[in-house]
Amino acid sequence: MNRNTSTFMAAVLTAALMFTAVPGTAFANLDSVNDEINDLREKRNNVDEEQGDVSEKKRQKESELSKNEQEQAKTEEAIKEIDTKLSNTQEKLTQKEEEIAQTKEEIETLKQEITELEDSIAKREELLSDRLRSLQQNGGDVKYLEVLLGSQSFGDFLERASAVTTIMDQDKNILDTHVEEKRMLENKKKEVEEKKASLEDQKAELEQLKADLDSQMKEKEELMAELEVEHGELHETKLALEEEQEILEKQESSLQSAIQEAEARAAEIERQKREAERKRKERERQRREEAAAAAAAEKKAASESSSNSSSSASSSNSSSSASSSSESTSSAPVATGSDFIRPARGPVTSEMGPRGGKQHSGIDVGGNGVPIVASAAGQVFRSYQSSTYGNVVMITHSINGQVYTTVYAHMQNRQVSEGQWVDQGQQLGLMGNTGRSTGPHLHFEVHRGSWTLDKRNAVNPRNYIGF
Repeated sequence: MNRNTSTFMAAVLTAALMFTAVPGTAFANLDSVNDEINDLREKRNNVDEEQGDVSEKKRQKESELSKNEQEQAKTEEAIKEIDTKLSNTQEKLTQKEEEIAQTKEEIETLKQEITELEDSIAKREELLSDRLRSLQQNGGDVKYLEVLLGSQSFGDFLERASAVTTIMDQDKNILDTHVEEKRMLENKKKEVEEKKASLEDQKAELEQLKADLDSQMKEKEELMAELEVEHGELHETKLALEEEQEILEKQESSLQSAIQEAEARAAEIERQKREAERKRKERERQRREEAAAAAAAEKKAASESSSNSSSSASSSNSSSSASSSSESTSSAPVATGSDFIRPARGPVTSEMGPRGGKQHSGIDVGGNGVPIVASAAGQVFRSYQSSTYGNVVMITHSINGQVYTTVYAHMQNRQVSEGQWVDQGQQLGLMGNTGRSTGPHLHFEVHRGSWTLDKRNAVNPRNYIGF
C-alpha cells in the first residue's frame, strides 16, 4: 500500500512539473512578438516598394528636367540671336537717326543758302527787270550805239567799245548766273527732299523691323516663361520626391531598428523558454533520482510504520509545491505598447478634411511656444527643417502589432534627433510658425503605416485621441 502511494505521488509530481515548467504567457508573448515582427517586415517591404516607386518617379522627373533644360538652352540661343539682331537694328537705327539729323542740319544750311540765293536772285531779277525795261524803252541796243558813236577819237572808241562789251558780258554773266543759281537751287531742294524722304522710309522700315523683332522677343520670352514655370514645377516635384525618398529611407531604418528590437525580445523569450525547459528537465531528473532513492528506502524500511510513510509523502508534496511556485515566478510578461495621447494643449483650429480646395491631412492645434510631446513611444526617424513642414519631427510606432507614423510640423524648435527612442509624453519641441504656415500652431498627422507623400495612409487623429 505504501509503495503504491509513493508511486502515485511521484506520478502526480511529474505531471505537475510538466504542466508548470513553461509559463503560458511566454508562449503568448512569443506569438505576439512574432506577429509584430512579421507586420514590421511587411511594412518595411512596403516602404522598400514605395522607395522603388519614388526612385522611378524621381528618375522620370530628372529626365523631364533635363529635357526641359535642353529646350531652355535652345530657346536661350534663339533669344541670343534675336538680341543680336535687335542690337544690330538699334545700331542701324542710331546711324540712320544721326544721318537724318545731319541731313536736317544740311537742310537748314541749304534753307539759309536758299534764302540768301532767293534774296540775291530777287535783287538780280529787279536789276534785270530795270535793264529790260530800259532796253524796251530805248529800242534795244541804241544806247550802246550812242555810246560808241559819241566817241571823240578812235582810241576813245576802242575804250568805249571795250566798256560796252564788258557791260554786255556782265549782263550776260549776271543772267547766266541767275539761271544757274535758280537751277541749282531747285536741284538742291529736290535732292534734299528726296534724301529726306528716303531716310524717312528707311527709318520706318527699321522701326517696323524693330517692332517685328520685339514681337519675336516677346514670343520667346513667353515661351521661356512657360519653360521656367514648367522647370520650377518639375524642380519642386523633384525636391518633394527627394524629400520623400529621404523620409522613406529614414523610416526603413527605423522599421529595421524596430524589427531588431522585436527580434531581440523574441530571442529573449526563446532563451527564457529554453531555460525553463532546462530547469524542467533538471527537476525531472532530480525527481527520478529522488523517486528511485525513495523506492530503495521503502524496500529497506518496509517495517516502518505507515505514519512515517505518510510523513515522507507529505514532505515530497511540499517540495513539489515549492518547486512549482518557484517556476511560476521565473518569467514576466513583455509590454506590447500603449495608446496615443494628445500631443499638445490648445484649441483645435483646423480639422482633418477638405480645406481650400485641398485635403488637409491632419489636425491643427493653435498656440505659440506651447510644449509638444510624443503622442506614443517610438523611434524618431526624421527630425529636420522641411520647406513645407518647417521644423518637423516624424516618429515610427509599433503598437499592438500595428505600425503607425506620427508627424509634428511647423515647430519653433526641435529637441530630439534622428534615431532617438522617445517615451510617450516626452517633449519634442515647441509650437511655432515655420515652413508653409500662416500662424503659430502644431500640424499633427497620424498615419496607419508608413508616411507617404500622397498621404494615402493618413487617418483622422480623432480616431485615437480625444481632442
